[in-house]
Amino acid sequence: MPAELPLWVGDVSTFFATYWRREPFVFDTAPYAPMDIRDVDAALAGGLLRTPHLEMTTAEERIDPARYTTSREVLYQQATGYADHERVLEFLKGGATLLLRNTEHWHRPTAELVRRMSDELDRRVEAFFFVTPPGGQGLALHRDDADVLLLQVSGNKQWTVKGGPSRGDWQIGKVTEDAGPALLETTLSPGQVLYIPRGYAHSAVGHQGLSLHLSLTVREVGTPHLVRALQRLLVHGLRLPGRPLDDETLLAGAATLIEAVRERIATVEPADLLRSAREAQRVQPLNDHDRADLTAFAAGLLSHGG
Repeated sequence: MPAELPLWVGDVSTFFATYWRREPFVFDTAPYAPMDIRDVDAALAGGLLRTPHLEMTTAEERIDPARYTTSREVLYQQATGYADHERVLEFLKGGATLLLRNTEHWHRPTAELVRRMSDELDRRVEAFFFVTPPGGQGLALHRDDADVLLLQVSGNKQWTVKGGPSRGDWQIGKVTEDAGPALLETTLSPGQVLYIPRGYAHSAVGHQGLSLHLSLTVREVGTPHLVRALQRLLVHGLRLPGRPLDDETLLAGAATLIEAVRERIATVEPADLLRSAREAQRVQPLNDHDRADLTAFAAGLLSHGG
């Protein structure tokens, strides 16, 4: 199977040397879109789409889920948060944006795309699908803790991208400080891909037609991930009693732990630590499209006369 990333950004070497973590850019590459409006309609009508996988939002607020979801009785208990198709449509007509979170959790073609991108980028990748009516703005100017590759699937959307944070203790979410001048202002058409570097402030408004776009967020580790990775590397495989019964055993365990850390810390390289942190972050429970599905299982039973 050919590599996925070149279908999104063209020449990969140029992408990393020129744009990655440096500046936003629009690529006219037209990669395959795993979801479209029919998939969104089917998910809403199917009856199982539920919060937090769906959200309705505007630039001013995240709309209370109780206003666009419904409850159902399951085994004599009320289960809440199921998408109400008609209410979602009403909010869209009123200018709100429909956000489908982590579509790789429940949409098989998207899960396959995410897995390929994650393998090629060696980082955790997640997928978010946005449906925005003309003039609608789902989020105010904000920063994401991820590099973003977004594909305009249908309709048009106007984007403004400003600069990134100046310090390492920056905050994600709504931008309240002056983010500086726009680095890029563009209206995306179907098939175009917009790259937004991690932390760069951005906002978007629906333009012509119903705008659908897929955002692939490429996650990066931070200091807490490095700390946890270092802990794992230093104590991996070390077997000590979980609940020592006296001070002597407790002190012996402490001595063993300290000695093991002293020996191992001398062999840990920064690149090893970063690789371990990224590997741990990438672990996520995606549906495995390589496993045999129920259709194959049923066919196997029939072939054996079961």
